Amino acid sequence: MKNGLNGRHAVRALVTSTLAATALAAAAPASATLNSNSLLPGQLVISEIMVDPTKVGDASGEWFEVFNPFGIAIDLNGMVVESQTGTTVENFTIKGNAIIEPGDYFVFGRNANTATNGGLAVDYAWGNAISFGNSTDFLRIERPDGQILVQANWSSPAAGRSIELRNGVVPAFGPGAFGSSTVAYGLGDFGTPGFANSAPMNLAGLVAPPVPEPETYALMAMGLGCIGLARRRNRR
Repeated sequence: MKNGLNGRHAVRALVTSTLAATALAAAAPASATLNSNSLLPGQLVISEIMVDPTKVGDASGEWFEVFNPFGIAIDLNGMVVESQTGTTVENFTIKGNAIIEPGDYFVFGRNANTATNGGLAVDYAWGNAISFGNSTDFLRIERPDGQILVQANWSSPAAGRSIELRNGVVPAFGPGAFGSSTVAYGLGDFGTPGFANSAPMNLAGLVAPPVPEPETYALMAMGLGCIGLARRRNRR
């Protein structure tokens, strides 16, 4: 009996120490997804904006695209998107599933109906919450705490053509960082929503996120294995 109790105590001690180590590893700053708590300026890119569609009205066809340049997913849930109309700053908060996979593009549009929005596939529709000025305006994305993650400014873009990022330093892109798209989509406006721009992007200032270390996964696997071992011994 005494030997059995000592064995149980040893297993429990091993499990406790392993779970503690696993908890410490899980508390490390590296994460499998960048989100509203961890995303930093320089880790998000506004890659393309359709300011003034011509095949459909602005209220149906305005859209913008966000690019994830890293090998880790980005979750935009809870982020705040802002633009300006006159002297008023309009905004909406992203709610629900808005995950950009590594190296992928995510399209926001006023209207998700491909039959009426000019023929583009929209990942997230914001309705009438914000609108774009056709002459001069800005678009920015903030964390819930007000930290600006990325901002794009433009001046007099060509009608019917998206402005696509060409050369820029994150997190702020001025009008000179953009060029006009040369690829047609849908009903005939020009842009590449959800795909690589018609010309390469040359970006500077990107802030690489931490990468989860292999030790984290090893410790988690060890902890689960020890829990299983303890349960098997208890059943015996």
